[in-house]
Amino acid sequence: MKESILFCGPIPQPGATPVGGYEACNVRTIEALRAGGTVVHELNYPVPKGSPLAKLGGYLRGYLSLYRKIAHVSQASPDARIFHLTGLYKQFTAFEILLMWQARKHGLKTIYDIRAGAMHKHYARLGPLYRWLFCHLLRGADQVMIEGMDYAQFVEQTTYRRAFYLPNHIDTSNLPPRIPLSASTPLRLVYVGRVTLEKGVATAVQTAGLLQANGLACEISIIGPGDKKLIDDMVRDYADVGVQWLGSLPATQVLAALGEAHIFIFPTRHLGEGHSNALTEAMAMGCVPVATDNGFNRTVIGDCGVVVPFDADASAYASAILALWQKKHWSALSTAAMERTRQLFSTEQAVSRLQQAYQDLSKVS
Repeated sequence: MKESILFCGPIPQPGATPVGGYEACNVRTIEALRAGGTVVHELNYPVPKGSPLAKLGGYLRGYLSLYRKIAHVSQASPDARIFHLTGLYKQFTAFEILLMWQARKHGLKTIYDIRAGAMHKHYARLGPLYRWLFCHLLRGADQVMIEGMDYAQFVEQTTYRRAFYLPNHIDTSNLPPRIPLSASTPLRLVYVGRVTLEKGVATAVQTAGLLQANGLACEISIIGPGDKKLIDDMVRDYADVGVQWLGSLPATQVLAALGEAHIFIFPTRHLGEGHSNALTEAMAMGCVPVATDNGFNRTVIGDCGVVVPFDADASAYASAILALWQKKHWSALSTAAMERTRQLFSTEQAVSRLQQAYQDLSKVS
């Protein structure tokens, strides 16, 4: 019998482009589950717009709709066994407790999947009531899944059960080939992601400028959407760096660009940074990461790149890149990054493990 699950969380509407890494990973997971024979019923989180009051009303209506859909789908699909919730926690925790309660009420085994990288920060800052609610949410789940191993100890101490590691992942079976680069090719840096200051775009551009000032032939490309005024200001302020501002590109072109670059520079200080899609894609394409010690960057990168302190400035990034380039470490790190991605972060292995977890959970009485 095919496994049948309810998959709930930030999922784009049919035909819509995923917004951010959270939705993109959920889409990849759902598509791979279906390709492997799992029947997936999608329950999309609400995304209300407008004023704060309008958003509040939209969220209330949206979660009420999800609450009803759980009952409807579980009754209409008696073979459904699992409710997999990729939650947002924070201010949504109370709503998510109700969704999990509704799923259990209708005989479903429940999974709470902690994505993104700010769980510890929110747990520390949001007060005792939030901490009680969040722990109650985790303890009520039949299985807790985590995007980063940084959460494993907390989950085990809170629930007295081991967490299941479900990292971000990428389909490594159809990647374009990496373009061989000659010795005369300039050092190519690339950034992929939202063009915002908290994601470190200014630091990335400043790093390229410092490397150029040090006499190194260096180029940098910035790929991703951003505020037009911010980009216009940076084009003016860093005209001498010669940045290639490429904007949003189709996924195939992003992979191709990563395959033509040496270094994926990722100076993010984003509060919610977790296991970045762009980081996984860069490593899969042999683009060596040099990234902030933020989110799950350190455990994802391992020994396949360079992790610099959270508060590092452009000079620290430039020094790190210059050291690995001059010591001719790049080629070995590039090969290691590709292999690490295939072994640990491929969709094939991640979703195969997930399907087995569903089967094991379904058998528990």
